[in-house]
Amino acid sequence: MNKTRFLTLSFVLALTGFGSAYAQVPTLAPGTYKLAIGSKAPCDLVIAADGTLTPAATCATGSTLARYTTTGTGYQLLTAAGETYAVVKPHGETLEGTTFADQHKLVISH
Repeated sequence: MNKTRFLTLSFVLALTGFGSAYAQVPTLAPGTYKLAIGSKAPCDLVIAADGTLTPAATCATGSTLARYTTTGTGYQLLTAAGETYAVVKPHGETLEGTTFADQHKLVISH
């Protein structure tokens, strides 16, 4: 029984290590970006090196963006409550995706 568990755990760990080594997302440089959601006017979004997000007061995100985490293929934008706001992936010089709640297009650019 223990041997089966060990082999299963080893297999799962090997797969997760291979997947993360295969698809590395480029690091998101700290700075000020433009955030566009749906047809709303773009607004400023400050991205910090520690993973925090600070949208401008004029941003109409509907909820407070607080931080981001790296996924296997992009970034997950999280609210202050820890809920997923959107998932974005690199697309040329921008990050593109959709909001989780209402499926609006979201673009982050310089």
